[in-house]
Amino acid sequence: MQQRTVTLKVPTPGTIIKQLEKLVDRERFLHSLGTYHTMLILCQEYREDPYEGAVVGLIHDSGRCLEYSRIREMLEEYHNPLSEEDLAFPKLWHARLGAAMLERTFGIYSGEMAEAIRVHPTGSPGMSRMGQILYIADYIEPTRDFEGVDRFRNLAFSDRDKAFRAILKSKIAHVRSREQSLHSDSLKALNFYLKEGEEAY
Repeated sequence: MQQRTVTLKVPTPGTIIKQLEKLVDRERFLHSLGTYHTMLILCQEYREDPYEGAVVGLIHDSGRCLEYSRIREMLEEYHNPLSEEDLAFPKLWHARLGAAMLERTFGIYSGEMAEAIRVHPTGSPGMSRMGQILYIADYIEPTRDFEGVDRFRNLAFSDRDKAFRAILKSKIAHVRSREQSLHSDSLKALNFYLKEGEEAY
């Protein structure tokens, strides 16, 4: 597991919010603020670092409003090109870029935080607690409005593991229902976290 290595001089959440407002549209900005606040509450509930939670909550979608061509260009500039599989899933590219922007744009050096941002749309095997909490917060933050979201919100504050697995299964089922392809990270995460005897979705 990668150790946390954060620079001594780090930006405050307020500074990040000001930067973020210039990078994304209003809808994505409000979503990011919602994820940020949800991360703070969940980090307090599960005794995780509130600063790290605030940062990943704010930055996770920082590349979301860029054109796909620009995302790809930036990843090439950062010497972090897309994998062959990722090329087939452009809706996930922003997460790869967000992980790189953590260091490049915001000056924060942390492998664990970058990984949490990188896999937040799909999940992956062996995620850190912070990564799982971001995965949950992204799904249940206050601007989310879909049938059943309150059930996931209640579960998130009572059992983190169950909430994570329930959201993972829900997201996979949603993709399956639309007859879309699944990234292998999602399937690997499902196989890794599924309890014995538990239905896949």
